[in-house]
Amino acid sequence: MSYSLVTDEEFCWVLESIEPAQTGRLAEQLPTSEKGVYMRLRRFDGAYVSREAADSGVYCWSLTEAGRDLVDEVDLPPVDETDLEAHFAGRSTSINPNALLHEIAIQDDEWVPSTVLYEALPYAKSTVRKRLNKLHDAGALDRDASRRTNHWRLTAAGRERLANADDHDPRDASKRIYEERPY
Repeated sequence: MSYSLVTDEEFCWVLESIEPAQTGRLAEQLPTSEKGVYMRLRRFDGAYVSREAADSGVYCWSLTEAGRDLVDEVDLPPVDETDLEAHFAGRSTSINPNALLHEIAIQDDEWVPSTVLYEALPYAKSTVRKRLNKLHDAGALDRDASRRTNHWRLTAAGRERLANADDHDPRDASKRIYEERPY
């Protein structure tokens, strides 16, 4: 199972084929919403992508050298020779709950703040927050709401769920967002 619907490398690979591109045009090429594409572009802004304001007031996005290097590191065919619908077929459009459990399990601290998970996972904060609350309601996570941000830890049921999962490490070869991010 893929860790994310579109890996960072795939995202940059598609952008490279149509750059400079507005957010909507890039979203048409990817199996994710325009809002999701925009959020990832903003997260990558200054690192993997750069932006220029178009006459209409919207941004046109292009890859930076770091973004091009990211694409060069992976073995992907030319986009113009690829059926993108087939390439992205079969990927879940929602967060794999085991990805959240795994992310909590690999942290050094027993209690993990929501902010760490927001930065580590390539999803909207609201999406991560909803999934965390569902996992809490299902008994897989404990929540400490006594601080400014919620903190989470695995329960025995959450550890068991993760241990019994077919996708023990729900990530593919892609890196978490904060790993080796160029600045």
